[in-house]
Amino acid sequence: MKILNPDVVNSNVFKSFLEIEDYNKLYNAYLQDPTSTNADALNEQFKYFEKLIIRIAYIKKAIIYESKKFDSKLREYNKKYELNLDAPINESLTMVDTVQDENSSVQFESIFENDLESLLSDEMLITLLKRLNTKQKQVLYYRYVNELTEKEIAKIYNVSQQAISKMIHKAIRILREGREEND
Repeated sequence: MKILNPDVVNSNVFKSFLEIEDYNKLYNAYLQDPTSTNADALNEQFKYFEKLIIRIAYIKKAIIYESKKFDSKLREYNKKYELNLDAPINESLTMVDTVQDENSSVQFESIFENDLESLLSDEMLITLLKRLNTKQKQVLYYRYVNELTEKEIAKIYNVSQQAISKMIHKAIRILREGREEND
């Protein structure tokens, strides 16, 4: 007959162990028949349970440590790359100037879609305009309706003149290819 250690039996870990139905049945079997076979089976299951608790505690500590480390790195990154709306984009424009006013009654994108299409009378060209993205439509609007130079448009978008030129040529190519498909 094996006797269980009373310190272990009275511990909180053992009480948690007994909350699991299978382990509780094993403990009750030992209490009814305190043989060394039942004691060994109970001891083996309790050791497994203890190892499981240790693993869970280790994983919990690792998660806490890694989350604190991640939070520290994130704070350091945000401090290093702080968003400043007063930072200049170019000589005359700051980031705060590019934020849409919530009181404005007209959406910026819809101006270009509607105005560019309303200026055209060719139904096929209006249909083909729908193949272009909003930025391409805006650039075409600036270039051909407002008659801005590629350099002026580039300054608005804070990109190179070459990028605007490529965008215009690509938009025209899309329109031209669509026109050829329909002919």
